[in-house]
Amino acid sequence: MNPNFNEGLNGWKKSGFANMATRMSNNANNTFIVASNRKGPFHGFTQKYFLKKDTYYVTSAWVQVSHGDAHVALVFRGPFGIQRTGWAIARSGCWSMLKGGLILTASARVDLYLEANNTAIELWADSISIKSFSQEEWKFHQHQNTEKVNVLVKFYMLRDRRSEMKLNALSTYSGVDLAKKL
Repeated sequence: MNPNFNEGLNGWKKSGFANMATRMSNNANNTFIVASNRKGPFHGFTQKYFLKKDTYYVTSAWVQVSHGDAHVALVFRGPFGIQRTGWAIARSGCWSMLKGGLILTASARVDLYLEANNTAIELWADSISIKSFSQEEWKFHQHQNTEKVNVLVKFYMLRDRRSEMKLNALSTYSGVDLAKKL
């Protein structure tokens, strides 16, 4: 709910001891959430979700910090404890993509947080996304992506006309031998 903060803080709640607000970027018409004056790693903002058993969840967020850099994790807290689903190093002046995923063995109501041990920084986030996939959809998507990036390199030793050894690399992409196409 409201992953891009176009509706302000609607759907988001303060977690722990922190200030929570939205800001507009200076050079673009983009709203993001800010947690400041944080007293602990999980202090900032949170949102509740209900996640289903045996469903694959892909998580992502764009993160940045007010100054310096910080390790940031996307975290779910529920009856299973704490599950970190993605990590990134957030830096000042640059948005970093945080991406990960999880599968639950039991359906559960969970709280989503961003975790950063450095409480001296402001934690900024935008486009916080949780997308679900069935096992069949996940396997299909995984197979499609594997086919797209499956690049095998075969090395052949060939002699040129002067009897020198040359190393040539012929690649295959998605199971098609490129040497046959040359």
